[in-house]
Amino acid sequence: MESAYTLDQIENLRDITYHRTPELRATNEEKALAFVNEVGFCFLFGDQAVEISTLWAAVCGSRRAMPNDHFDGDVGRIWDWKDSLPTRGLIHYGKLLRNKPTLVSLELLPYFYALSPNYGELDDYLQQYEDGKLSIEAKNVYEALLNEGAMSTTRLRQLANLAGCGQNARRFDRAIAELQTELKIAKVGVADTNRWGYAYVYDLFMRRYPHVSERARHISTDEAMGVLLTQYLRNVIAQPASSVQRLFRWERWEWDALLDRLADEGAIRRGIRVEGLGDDCLAAPEAVIMENIEKVRQA
Repeated sequence: MESAYTLDQIENLRDITYHRTPELRATNEEKALAFVNEVGFCFLFGDQAVEISTLWAAVCGSRRAMPNDHFDGDVGRIWDWKDSLPTRGLIHYGKLLRNKPTLVSLELLPYFYALSPNYGELDDYLQQYEDGKLSIEAKNVYEALLNEGAMSTTRLRQLANLAGCGQNARRFDRAIAELQTELKIAKVGVADTNRWGYAYVYDLFMRRYPHVSERARHISTDEAMGVLLTQYLRNVIAQPASSVQRLFRWERWEWDALLDRLADEGAIRRGIRVEGLGDDCLAAPEAVIMENIEKVRQA
């Protein structure tokens, strides 16, 4: 087993790839977009169960913890940009990995779509519903958008017969999350159609990104998983394999074959020991790490 790094060393390298430095800080919307395009995909705020880059860290330019103050300036900027960037069609935003708000670059979006249960047709949902793989609530929400076009959640609740609070609200939220995770719907804007003056506007994913499904047709499952995993490791530098698998939730037989192939190609490294993580880790290639070490020295 190779023992190469300490957790402190990994965190210092992540400061560069996560843009957790004053010099790399995303101080405006265009820099926030550049960050998402650079890392390929990230969470909005993070998840204690997995390691992943976040827009929060990039906007703060530090390892700053989330404040309790909702009037915090950094929180406000993130809240604005996670709305404006998808509305402008510059990134995709929705619950994708671990049911968490995820931002995805347009470059990597076809790779996620290639791993979805979709075949690139607007009526894909029918077979999934017949197979018991799509809830009735998700079917109703999808059909409302299919028949009526983009609309706010306020109107969507009504057309899907899920208006009101209590159980209906929970069923609607689950349906929206289900459709986002399977890349069937996409956030396309915000509206002031409810009593709080703030509601998401959704449309069908294929209408929002008409070229993504065509690109995805030419991407195999193995290729898609390889691209996403290698990009992830470029971002996090090194992470226990079990933790990485929890993030992507790919089938075990696919996972094992993928790691074998990428390791043989030199695209990833296996069996790396990181003092402080206490597990056999997957890591980015040595050349990638050395490149980031040089950036740390120059910072």
